[in-house]
Amino acid sequence: MRNLKGLLAVAAGATALLLTLHGLGLIERLELITLDARYTSGVGRSAPREDVVIAWIDQESMDYMDENGFSFPWPRSVYEAVLGYLNEGGARAVAFDLLFDQRGLAEDDEQFAAALEAAPNAALALKFVQFRAGGRNADETARLAARASAFGPLGSPGTPRPSGAPVERGAVLPLDDLEHAAQWLGFVNIRPDADKVYRRYDVARAWSGDAAAPIGALPSLAAAALLAGGADAAPLKERDDQRFLLNFRGPDYTFEHVKFVNLFVSMNNVADGLEPVYPAARFKDKYVLIGIHAEGYEDIHPTPLSRTFPGVELHATALDNLLAGDALREVGDGRAAGVLGALLGVAAVFALPGVVGPSLALAALLAALIGGAFAAFGAGYVVPLAAPALGLALGGAGSFVWRVAIEGRERREMKRAFSSYMAPEVLAEVLAHPEHVALGGEAREVTLFFSDLAGFTGLAEHIGPEALVRFLNDYFTRMCEPLLAERGVIDKFIGDAIMALFGAPLRGMNHAHQGVRAALLASDVSAHIAAELRAAGRPAIETRIGVHTGPAIVGNMGSAKRFDYTAIGDTVNLASRLEGANKAFGTRILVSETTWSAGREGVAAREVGLVGVKGREAPIRVFEPWALEGDLAAADRALLGRHDEALVRLRAGDAVGARAAFEALAGEPRGGALAARYAERLALAATSGEAWDGVWRLDAK
Repeated sequence: MRNLKGLLAVAAGATALLLTLHGLGLIERLELITLDARYTSGVGRSAPREDVVIAWIDQESMDYMDENGFSFPWPRSVYEAVLGYLNEGGARAVAFDLLFDQRGLAEDDEQFAAALEAAPNAALALKFVQFRAGGRNADETARLAARASAFGPLGSPGTPRPSGAPVERGAVLPLDDLEHAAQWLGFVNIRPDADKVYRRYDVARAWSGDAAAPIGALPSLAAAALLAGGADAAPLKERDDQRFLLNFRGPDYTFEHVKFVNLFVSMNNVADGLEPVYPAARFKDKYVLIGIHAEGYEDIHPTPLSRTFPGVELHATALDNLLAGDALREVGDGRAAGVLGALLGVAAVFALPGVVGPSLALAALLAALIGGAFAAFGAGYVVPLAAPALGLALGGAGSFVWRVAIEGRERREMKRAFSSYMAPEVLAEVLAHPEHVALGGEAREVTLFFSDLAGFTGLAEHIGPEALVRFLNDYFTRMCEPLLAERGVIDKFIGDAIMALFGAPLRGMNHAHQGVRAALLASDVSAHIAAELRAAGRPAIETRIGVHTGPAIVGNMGSAKRFDYTAIGDTVNLASRLEGANKAFGTRILVSETTWSAGREGVAAREVGLVGVKGREAPIRVFEPWALEGDLAAADRALLGRHDEALVRLRAGDAVGARAAFEALAGEPRGGALAARYAERLALAATSGEAWDGVWRLDAK
């Protein structure tokens, strides 16, 4: 629940920050940067169409014409001649990216107008302006309105105008006679994005000469060239993406290009019977766009692929996209994608422990996001990249900050609290999954370990309080080492007793085996401590240990402010009673049959017998681990064998033989105490004449 609250808090914060940045326009700018990266990568880029040609009015063209008596701006007869030459070769359409709005020689203008009227495949340029509404006069405004009305409204019939198409008011048209003669006019205005870089192109724009509702629309120069080439107007004006992302074919001067002057020279050469520079047939079925790019007349725009991209080549790119039908399509909502990215970033950090795992997950998500965006771009789709990437970063970073500031503090407190009584591996599990030790418990099968220190009272009387405290601290430290080594959890210290558990909170281990090994190792530690006390002339001590495996409720028990990680249940009680039963049998370690059956591998032991414990009706079989198999001496192995033979005699009904066997074992320095108990009990049964069923009934702990 705590993690869920943190997750929701960080996700809400990341989302709020993301939407704020979106409202400020910052994400749009970042999105444009990522879009430019996709453009410059070249992924999915195709070559320009062969039927789109640009005729450049470059500096060489101007110099040549100037040397031959034609200073710029040239007489309209020059354009009339070139238009005728291109159409003789079978050009599909000729579009002039030149604004013929200034009066020239009347005769030249009339010739050009006549050529335009005779060439329905020609398109002239118009320009929208903001400084006036309509045209230069009422007549021009009326003619422009007629063209807009003839082209018709944008959008499918009966549907609203696309939101991306602005309503234009003022315009500059070609001269009256040229406008009358030209079947098609196309606007040359190109709107940049928010960062003043040109990536998009308007197919058409709505137009109205006054503030009333738009009465129609006008095509762009690229659309006008397409219409001049015979295309149907309906698909153009009914497009959903009236403003589309250009699918650039490459940097500037990528399209096939010719020099305008060489068209003029070719025409004159043909008239003089000479070989043309450009045969007219070269332009058969071609869309020819005529534009200017010379000193003092540069028409350049910054694009993702060039800072000096000629305007006419932007029109050529748009025309190419319209012909190929592969203009880039923008799909997906940036805000929604950003929120999704933030949620994924938060989920990755909260779902995985540590730092490396979440970091790798975030890196993998970011890589997948970038790879997917570039793959989609190659297929002609532009999906949001900056918004989800930023959302992923904000969500991930916010989650790490939360974990450091909130969970980190809790983890540090938990580590300080648990490190002294948990093995490092167990502590790592707890820190990775703190919910496992939250207030409350769960039913688990665990192994309980109890130890008690016999002889402590005599030692306490022999040494002072300070020395006693030092002894206990040293004793607990050394006794806990084997418990922690076996991944046990030190539950509590009760006076001179130790309670530990195995199998929680860490799962997946043979906790019964760990408990048995820990008991043997702890008993060895206690023997060393006892030897040290004897060597120092102090009273000896002896540690008694009980181990039992079974179900218990394990978890943090206590109040909301103070609690302990512990286990409760009958399993705990039985382990404690087994520890106390050592006194009755003269043993050091007693483990239940449940523990022994699951944890006996690699351990040598002897069966103590059936024990009836207070509070339980059925007796339990109890064993005494002696040593790890690899450490068992030959003499001890022989003693264990003799003990087993004595038990076999007892259970076979041979009380006399069993008594003799146990009496023989009673004198052994190790294990003799248990054999003596058996011999005494069998002797009592013989004296009283009552048969003994072999069950030891212990009425006290």
